[in-house]
Amino acid sequence: MNGIISDLLGYLMQLKQLSSWGSFNSIKDNVHNEIITSWLLEKGPITKRIKKTGSFQLNLIQDTLSEISIDDKKFINTESEEIKKREVILLCNDLPVVFAQTIIPTETIENGFSELGNLGTKPLGDILFEKDIFVRDKIVFAPFTNDSNIYWGRKAKYSVKGYRFSVMEIFLINEND
Repeated sequence: MNGIISDLLGYLMQLKQLSSWGSFNSIKDNVHNEIITSWLLEKGPITKRIKKTGSFQLNLIQDTLSEISIDDKKFINTESEEIKKREVILLCNDLPVVFAQTIIPTETIENGFSELGNLGTKPLGDILFEKDIFVRDKIVFAPFTNDSNIYWGRKAKYSVKGYRFSVMEIFLINEND
């Protein structure tokens, strides 16, 4: 992993969520940047949007069985103890634009869609939007901060054959810029 990504990881680890996850209607008056709003409401694959504007790169941070928060378990309605956490940074022209985290219970991989278990450096969006077996059940939004910077994120709950997983994306566009 190069130095820029290592520095960014340290920075991301210090991000603090400012409020609970909520609907877009509950947060829209607090988003003061049209570009951020367009990212939050993007309906297609984020990777496709990045590729339209520049050179795309995915840096895999983590793809292992991990402990997750009780809130994340509640969001996808699972009591599973075996959960895969995948974290990536998506870059455009070598600049980080999205930090993404996917939470996938092993039963979702085993019984829902096995390719979720071995994505490697393949973008998840390439699968989510190519196959019609995925259903997005819910999407919520929240602000994050680090020092004086404000970033916005979204978290979506998906299901495949009735088995759930979630995808969280934090858009690395500072609201104060």
